Formats: sequence, structure tokens, C-alpha cells
Amino acid sequence: MGSSGPWSGTKLMAEADFSRVSRCRLCGASSLFSILDLGRQPLANALVPSGSPPPARYPLAVVGCGGCGVMQLNGTVNPRVMFDDYLYFSSYSESMLSAMRSLAARTTERFGIGPSDLVMEIASNDGYLLGHYRDLGVRVLGIEPAANVASVAQEAGIETCVDYFTAELASELRLGGCRPRVIHANNVLAHVPDIHDLVEGIGILLDDDGAAIIETPYLLDLIDRGLFETIYHEHVFYYSLGALQYLFGEHGMSIQDCEHLDVHGGSLRITVRKGNKTRPTRRAARMAAAEALRGLKSQSAYALFVAEVSQARAEVVNQLRQVKSSGRTLAGYGAAAKATVLLNFAHIDRRTIDYVIDRNPAKQGRLIPGVDIPVVPIEHLRENPPDVLAVLVWNLADEVRSQLQWYTAAGGELIVPLEERRGLDRGTASRAAPAHSR
Repeated sequence: MGSSGPWSGTKLMAEADFSRVSRCRLCGASSLFSILDLGRQPLANALVPSGSPPPARYPLAVVGCGGCGVMQLNGTVNPRVMFDDYLYFSSYSESMLSAMRSLAARTTERFGIGPSDLVMEIASNDGYLLGHYRDLGVRVLGIEPAANVASVAQEAGIETCVDYFTAELASELRLGGCRPRVIHANNVLAHVPDIHDLVEGIGILLDDDGAAIIETPYLLDLIDRGLFETIYHEHVFYYSLGALQYLFGEHGMSIQDCEHLDVHGGSLRITVRKGNKTRPTRRAARMAAAEALRGLKSQSAYALFVAEVSQARAEVVNQLRQVKSSGRTLAGYGAAAKATVLLNFAHIDRRTIDYVIDRNPAKQGRLIPGVDIPVVPIEHLRENPPDVLAVLVWNLADEVRSQLQWYTAAGGELIVPLEERRGLDRGTASRAAPAHSR
């Protein structure tokens, strides 16, 4: 991208909001090594209104740490640029809602939570989890920085504080008598550059007999299954279990349990307790031991992943362009962040994909940044069905297939790019720690 012309102002703005790192944000080590560069990309969830100027683009690359083994972005975008106004709403995934309903029920039973107890969620989004606790008669509090998203939860009667969760906010809440028995943090640890401040806040606020239940995408699943589209500017960190043990240990907490989930292509759900005398469950100990053999503090551990990314991009380009060159019409399903990264990295724009369906009204009428593909409601699929529909949210492929049986019954073809390449039987992460192991 040149230094003059229509992109120049955008480039300057992007650089002003971007800061590179020279030391690991987690352990402070200077032994960082390059892993993968996905080029300059727009913010993955920043869908733009039609007619807007080109979006800002920022470097998107990840590095590894020889000290603690965490993978992280090589630079940080100002969080307020990404999160003050946000277009991701968890409640538009039926499978996510079902999973959270089950999690609330099991956690309530597991810890004997009653009406006098408080459950809090950090980055509570539109209340998709806390609503289930409320329905069980439990007091709830959400902390959500995006005012537009928080307002949806507030309108549903879920108490929500519009703010970023920090140690300072935790201290203020504790002074006000707030001591949650359970603190949830789903897919937020990856988003916070100053992660020690957030974890310190959890330690300040959590009841001494309480538990923090935290979900985060798992580094081994990412590299074993080649999930490069889950790398985007909002995700600063990509955690191994070892890195999480280090993080919480630095703040006087320990991981009691660790469950391996299929969600988001492979995630960890850890249970954290105060103190360092908590004995880990057998499955947590097994996963830690298996992971230690992978050598994640060395660049060589990522060589196959980098090769996989190159092959995957070529496969996507060939598959989608073959559809288009055959004279068939092609649309996409799911204007998720991973779709933005995939389409920009593969240079697939509206010359190949006519439009993308998404159920979220906040995204409809906008364009996927960087490639200018319009996002439309699902009614468009009935009114103007394409010959082929590419499911860009591969993690929800089964849900989409179920919802769109009418489309395939009418002769439409559903394809899921990279699905076969990313089968659940691939990768040692899934084999080392089955999702239902005990």
C-alpha cells in the first residue's frame, strides 16, 4: 500500500492506533520469534456502511514467546477503536444459547448457587449467558464495554455495567459489597492487552470460596487444525494451558479443572480458584503433561502450521473461483470475524461472492471490510437464491445445514471451505484431551 492517494489518510490513522511490542505481554521475556504474517487487514468485526471510505488497515501477525509459550499479536490496536461500538451479538447462534443454558444449570448445581449468591460475567455481551442464571433465580451482573451491546441486555432486565473490566473497577465494586461466587469470562482473555490487570481484578473481586470459569480458544487446536482465520486484531493472545497456569499463578490463583471443548474450533474451559493449594483434576493434569511435550516455546513447533496456512489459502481460492468460473452464482453465509480474515487473506471480493447472509440485523446493510461484499438478511436467500452457498462460519456448519434444509431441498448446494481439511480427528490437541474426558 503506497504512501499517497486515497489510502494515505487511512494508513496514517491506522498507524496512530497501532503499537508494536518488543517483549512478551504475559511474562516480559524478550525472546519473541515470528510465526505467521497475514498482511495488513481491516478490523474483522468493523463492518462498514455502504459508501464509507476504505477502512483502516493494521498489520496482522503473530509471534511466539520463548519464555512462557504464549502466542500473541506482534502489535496492539487501541481497544476503544475495536470495542466501544461492537457488532457481535452472541444470541444469534442457537447452538451458543443452548450451550450457555447448559453451563448455567451445571454451574448452579456444581457450586450450590442460590438466590443470595451473585454470578458475574466479564464482557457479558447481550446477556446471552446471564439471562439463564436469572431464569434460575440467581442474582447477576454483567460488565460490558460496548454500550450498544450492553443496552440489549439492560432492556432484557439484566443488570449491566457499561465499562471495561479492570483492577480499579473491581476494587470499586468490592467496596460496594460485590463479591461474586462465580465469575465467568467467555472469550475475553484473548482480547485484553493488559491481561495482568484483568486477572488481578478477578482476584480482587472473587469470593474467597468462589470460582472463575473461563473459556478461551486453545492454541494447540489453532495450530493443529490450521485455524488462521481465528487470528485477528481483537485476539491479542492465543493461550496454551501452560501459559494460563503461569498467568493465574502470578496472581495467587490456580487452575483446578480444564475441559477441552469443540466450540470455536477448539477451546479450553478452565475453573480457577484462589490460592495455590488447589489440586488439579486428572484431566487437567493429563492435558498439561501432553501439552508440555509439544515444545511451544520453540519456533519449530509452528512449522507445520505455517505450511498448512499456505495450502489452505490456495484451496479456498481454487474452490470458490472454480464455482464462479463455471457460471454458477455464489453467495456466502456468516459475516463473522473469521470470514473477514479469510476473505481478505485470500483476496476474495464481490467479484467472486455476490453477497453474504447474516442473521444479525446490526450487520445487515453493511459491507465486509476490505472486500466490500454486502451483508444481507436471510430473506434475501429465499428471494434471490444462489446456485452455491459457501458457509464461512465453519464452526457452525452443522447448525447452518439444519437451518437451511429447505435451500438444499430446492436444489441449492452448500459448501464449507476447508471443512474436510479441519476434521475433528485431525491434530494432537483433540486426541490428547477429549471434550468429554474426566
